[in-house]
Amino acid sequence: MKLGFYVDTNGGTPRNLEIYNFLNKEVEDNNLEDAAVFFDTVDFNPIQTKFGMFNATELWHFTGHLITTSIIGTVKAESVVNKFKVAYLFNAADKNERTIFELIRIANNHRVLVTNEVDKGEFLRLTGVSPVLMDGFSLQQIREVFDE
Repeated sequence: MKLGFYVDTNGGTPRNLEIYNFLNKEVEDNNLEDAAVFFDTVDFNPIQTKFGMFNATELWHFTGHLITTSIIGTVKAESVVNKFKVAYLFNAADKNERTIFELIRIANNHRVLVTNEVDKGEFLRLTGVSPVLMDGFSLQQIREVFDE
């Protein structure tokens, strides 16, 4: 499986640290054919990565499965004409009144993932669509989301 994440910054945010540790483990265990993180802005990253990290302008080179972590990132990924499937990792802190209609559109066009019950309930309340609840980051659940 070729798996990529599209994050706003490559910095050591709590969500990014979870993603980086997950990818490092899966790459180390040879469970992924390829792994990459794409980002818009550069910041300090305290984790040594065992996967590729690229500016989002390189996204058009990527093929595989892409998980976006923001509404804006999802919209940008959709505009790339390439061979990758997109899923959105919802975080309740990312929504605001200007993006609620985009959130509903994303819910109707892509699989949506959440990592806790609070985000699951909030996403369902806002969109009427039930997201996939992952117990932490699980490669098996991600494979199921992408029908892999």
